[in-house]
Amino acid sequence: MHDRFADGVEFSFNYNTLLSVASVLAGLGLASNSSATIIASMLVSPIMGPVVGLAYGTTIHDWKMVKHSIRTECLSLVFCILVGAVIGAITGPTSLADEWPTSEMESRGQLDNFLVALPVAFFSGLGVAVSLLDDQTNSLVGVAISASLLPPAVNAGILWVAYVFVKGGVLDEPKFDNTNVEEELYDSKEYRRAGFFSLFVTLANILLIWISGMLMFRLKEVLPIKKKIFWEDITIARKIYQKRAVMADFDFPVSETSL
Repeated sequence: MHDRFADGVEFSFNYNTLLSVASVLAGLGLASNSSATIIASMLVSPIMGPVVGLAYGTTIHDWKMVKHSIRTECLSLVFCILVGAVIGAITGPTSLADEWPTSEMESRGQLDNFLVALPVAFFSGLGVAVSLLDDQTNSLVGVAISASLLPPAVNAGILWVAYVFVKGGVLDEPKFDNTNVEEELYDSKEYRRAGFFSLFVTLANILLIWISGMLMFRLKEVLPIKKKIFWEDITIARKIYQKRAVMADFDFPVSETSL
């Protein structure tokens, strides 16, 4: 199980391929207002792996994994923003931009949706911890959709490129539906502001999934409930990474499948 978490934070060929595919799907879905394409990008996205690695590494005090997870997640988000910027630059001069900001772009750049995303992220983190460690694949699919880490980061790149286009006269003025702002404030700055809110959605989701994941790890470790052998081993793992024990101190059972 430890190796499984460690593999999830590596910049492997599979990770990079899925990250590229998910980013492009999210960018095209946002630019064309296609909800189905955006959902597909959520399912393909691998960036939940480093977040879970953060929670698990912090729980057992494996600080090497924590640092590796933070680096992988940060580089992944930068890549998502760059892909969004490239897609925005390519589609901006086309007829697709006539409807910008699309409802999918706009919904991820508003304060109300940012606040709603916070409790969603927290409870998603609880679901992720249970789904991964107890092999509940079906639950993990639902959590991947609800957490929505990747599309907002790609959306930020598109919105910031749109801001540049509006400033340069390539696009018309934005038509954000924000009844709390007077109409004369509807200018190019709204694109920039929405881009920051969109990125904050991803960052806040990562932070809350990190916290709630650690909470679930701890709850399942200490509660007197039926659980797989790994949940007893997590205490051993913490002692090892605190250098209070070594593997040789423990007599682990050997199954036929491990021979």
